[in-house]
Formats: sequence, structure tokens, C-alpha cells
Amino acid sequence: MGQIKISNVQKTFGDTQALKSISLHVEPGEFTVLLGPSGCGKTTLLRIVAGLEFMTAGQIILGDKDISDLPIQKRNIAMVFQNYAIFPHMTVYENIAFGLKMKKFSQDIISRRVDEAMELMHIEQLSKRLSSQLSGGQRQRVAVARALAMKPEVLLMDEPLSNLDALLRLEMRAELKSLLDGTNTTTLYVTHDQTEAMSLADRIAIMYQGEIVQYAQASEIYHEPASTFVGSFIGNPPMNILPLAAMVNDTNIVKPIAALFKKSKDSRLKKHDLASLTLGLRAEDMPSTNKPAINSWKLKAMVVEPLGSHLHITTKIGNSLLRVIAENDSKIKSGSDIFVCPSSPRWFDKQGQLISCG
Repeated sequence: MGQIKISNVQKTFGDTQALKSISLHVEPGEFTVLLGPSGCGKTTLLRIVAGLEFMTAGQIILGDKDISDLPIQKRNIAMVFQNYAIFPHMTVYENIAFGLKMKKFSQDIISRRVDEAMELMHIEQLSKRLSSQLSGGQRQRVAVARALAMKPEVLLMDEPLSNLDALLRLEMRAELKSLLDGTNTTTLYVTHDQTEAMSLADRIAIMYQGEIVQYAQASEIYHEPASTFVGSFIGNPPMNILPLAAMVNDTNIVKPIAALFKKSKDSRLKKHDLASLTLGLRAEDMPSTNKPAINSWKLKAMVVEPLGSHLHITTKIGNSLLRVIAENDSKIKSGSDIFVCPSSPRWFDKQGQLISCG
């Protein structure tokens, strides 16, 4: 098993700095996800680790070996691409065996590893089929089998499920998690799908504008986002971000917020003036009803979306949209008054950095 140590990696394309001093440590056998919006640099970082791109500055250690300047064929790394890169003129068996043949393994080793990989991915019955005869899910399995047959120190995956339909993506996500847990393979996985990231990862590296802005377990990122960007990026619906400077003159809005502020025992928070803060609230932490309560906001429901287990309500507080949750059996409709009770606040400073939770 290989550990990955990425230290101060930078990458520029002309005048554009795609990566700004990235440092990341992936433990042996760990499943780490690079998550972020398009253009944040996650695929560039993955390609640098693979050897498909060379960095402008920095160092990459795989195990105890510096691979910073090694060509791709000398790195014991396998990669699964977004488009799978399956050769259309080859059978499933030949596709999986291709990398092993290029490395000039003996036929006995090739046969054994291909058989093992096909068995792991449950595609033994497809061994003689051509790529054109496979479904999207089957091609994805072939691509993963080909990578695993190489027995790499590290497996790199670049949005491998993005071309699948929603139901198949859900099934393959569960299979992939189970498979990689069983093989204990160190994995670096790129996606922009937060649900995929949170369900698969041991740890998630949130990337934004060429930097890692938080690296932690999914639960920590969700409950203790390092910044307003992370809070608004993670979660469905995203965290409500409320700049308080624009609200301090409205007593009806500020009263419940002030109650939360006074309730906090965090000394770090007491060093800040309420008007200088930004408040983060998760939709599920603001139960809404059609009856008033102590320190509740009286708001008007703009949009009500029935989602089976609950109602997703969009309303407005000050100039900010507010997304809240209500019980499915409540009688709230679009245009009706609702009463929202904020709880479990996250407090951010002027720069949007987390100060305190609760």
C-alpha cells in the first residue's frame, strides 16, 4: 500500500496559476476525494500525481519514493478516466490485460490477474465481448478491473461515475466503496458531486480556486465548515449564509439571532461584534411550522417543494434567501405564513472563516 505526500505543489499555465501551493497527505489504504466546483484545479492535481502533467514547483512522495520528476510509466499508479478509455477493437479480457502486456508480465501472471480482476468486478461472463457490446455500467467495471489488475500502489479516479444514469450511479457507488474497502487500495478520487464524495470518502479535500480550503472527514466538513464557501458548497440544500451587517436594524430579524449569540459560551465569539459576523444555518436546524414560537421568525413561504419525507421551503429574510425544512404533514403552502426557529448556528468572521459552532 502506498501513502501519498503532496508538498507545496504549484502549477501555472502561462499567466494562470491553476494550483497554489497544494499540500496533502493521504494515508496508506485511505480513500480521499478531491471535491470542488469546475475549474478549482482538482483534475489538474490528479493528473500531476499520475504524471500526465508536470508541476511548476513542489514535491510528490509515493511511499518512500520521490516521484516528482518520474515519467508516468515509472510510477506504480493506475488511473480510471471519466470516459473509461476502453479500446473498442479489444475484448473485455484484452482490455484488462493490456497494461500487464505493456509491462511484459508472463502469460501466467496476466491470466491470473485478469481473472481475479474480472471476478472482483463480477464481469467474468463478459470476457469475450467487445467494448461496443457493453453498457455504460459494464464499461465502467472494465475500466476499474483494468486498473486493479495492475496492483498499483495508488488508484486515481477522475469522475468515473459521471457518465452513468442516476440509479446506476447509486448502485456503482455502493459497489465501488465495498470493493475498494476489501482491497485496501489507496485511492485519490475526483468529483464535483458532494453526495458521491460524502458517501465514498474517508476524508475529503475541498478545493476552491487552486487551493485546498478544508481537508477532513465528511461529518466534520458538514457540521464544522471552515468557511462560508465550504458551508454553502456542502449540503442539499446548501447552508443558509446570512451577513448580519445588513440585518441589525431589523428588530424582528435580530432578536432570535441575538438570543443565539448570547447563548454561546465560546470565548472566541465574544470578541466579535454581532454586526461584523455572518451566520450559517442548515435547513434541518430550522424547523418551521404554521404556529408562532419563542424567538421565531415570521416569514412568508415563497416556494414549497414536497420531497416525500419532508417539505423543502424557500423563503426570504432581509435580502437573503432562506431554505428551511418542515414536516411532510404540515399544511404549509406557497404564500402562507411560517414561523422559523433557528438553532445550531455557525458563526463566521468578516473574511468568511469559521469562528464557532453552536
